[in-house]
Amino acid sequence: MKALNRLSIRARITMGTLLLAALFFGSVALVVRQQVEGIMQNAAFEVLQSDATPFETAIRQEPNEPGDNPGEGQLVAVIDPAGTTQTSTLPAAITSNMALIDLASTGPQQLVAGDATYLVAVETVETGAGDWTIISARNQHESALVFTNLTTGLTLGLGALTLLFGAVSWRLTGAALRPVTQLRRSAEAIVASGTEELLPVGPAKDEINDLATTLNSLIDNLRASAARERQMVSDASHELRTPLAVLQAQLELLRTGDRSSIDSDIVAAERATLRLTELVESLLELSRLDAGRPPTPATVGALVDEAGEAIDRARLRAMSDDVKIDLIMPDHTDRAAPIAMPALVYGRVLDNLLSNALRAVDGKGQITATIRQDPSHLITVVTDNGPGIGPEFLRHAFDRFSQEGNVRGTANGSGLGLAIAAAAADSVNGTVTLENAANSGLIVRLTIPVTRERPDPLRENLEVGPNNVTAPALESSSLSRTRTGS
Repeated sequence: MKALNRLSIRARITMGTLLLAALFFGSVALVVRQQVEGIMQNAAFEVLQSDATPFETAIRQEPNEPGDNPGEGQLVAVIDPAGTTQTSTLPAAITSNMALIDLASTGPQQLVAGDATYLVAVETVETGAGDWTIISARNQHESALVFTNLTTGLTLGLGALTLLFGAVSWRLTGAALRPVTQLRRSAEAIVASGTEELLPVGPAKDEINDLATTLNSLIDNLRASAARERQMVSDASHELRTPLAVLQAQLELLRTGDRSSIDSDIVAAERATLRLTELVESLLELSRLDAGRPPTPATVGALVDEAGEAIDRARLRAMSDDVKIDLIMPDHTDRAAPIAMPALVYGRVLDNLLSNALRAVDGKGQITATIRQDPSHLITVVTDNGPGIGPEFLRHAFDRFSQEGNVRGTANGSGLGLAIAAAAADSVNGTVTLENAANSGLIVRLTIPVTRERPDPLRENLEVGPNNVTAPALESSSLSRTRTGS
């Protein structure tokens, strides 16, 4: 079996075809041989009966005169009622083995006498004086010779047909697999040359066409993934270089600089370390979302609780600023409704959107997060009254490490917040959109589908982890608090 598995598909198909053809033609040869054998035996028996017919007629007409002697080549014996042989041309080999002949049988009998095989027929003629017996025989040598020649012809002919069938199968299988070989060669050429070409797709709407189309889609996805990986590594290297250089310079100043400014240098080093930490966490979050693992469902109530915590974290960051941050939600929500996105991922997305909004208002303004639920979606809208986004940058806003400069105060951002939001929404078949407000500011709309799968509380707790305990359910329909800086 292992040796068979090492053979090519073409060889295995041809061998299977040869086996089936050999079984089929062998069965045909066996049936033909049996049919011919039966026909020849019946024909020989009829000849024996015709040899005995003249003697039967003569006995019926003149019982005392059994008729003339048999013709030349006829082997016939006529036995009267007393058991005396009146006429016989049977060879001595038969007459010496008469006891082996069943005189009561009316069908053909095989008699082996010496080196020869005879076909024997027995006819009984009833008369007033008693029963006469007519024995006719025929040497089977010629029939056996004909039968042997027929068997040889069938064997050679059907064997040749089997080989021809195998050769045709080999050619047809090669023709059927030729497009696969061409696909393989094209793939090897693409790998060797490193071009951006795709596999050729033939005009026929067959399995090979479907295979080439699927492989081209796979190649496109792999190339896009590789391009994203290269771009991400390049952008991450670029983004990490600046805080690392700043951190290194600050550490050198701590070692060789003025000892009186050590406190300010430590604060600057902490800021650089915090930026590095946030950047690494964002990259890890993107890698988890890109891994394509099935999300763990949560409930609307868990996401609402997470939204309350995200609002509290945003208010804490804006404690020294004149920024008003509100959370608005309907009076009634189906808290038990299953939602596709894990609560922890939702909280991370909302943190990023609120952080972007805080940078946009730049210390003074209004930020509002609105949550509403319909039968099939949970919709979260985050608005601010900052400067908005330039129309030419809207189409690039979800690209990783993309920043619009200082228009929305992104100088301290990593350019990954909106990319994480888009990746998280895409992982649960949701959407996230950006829209400039009529007067000023930005409107970010996150839509998450409701799922039929009920969440597993144990899995949900494991996803959140021990350091991310959810807050109690929010009771009011509108939460707002204003922090005013000094």
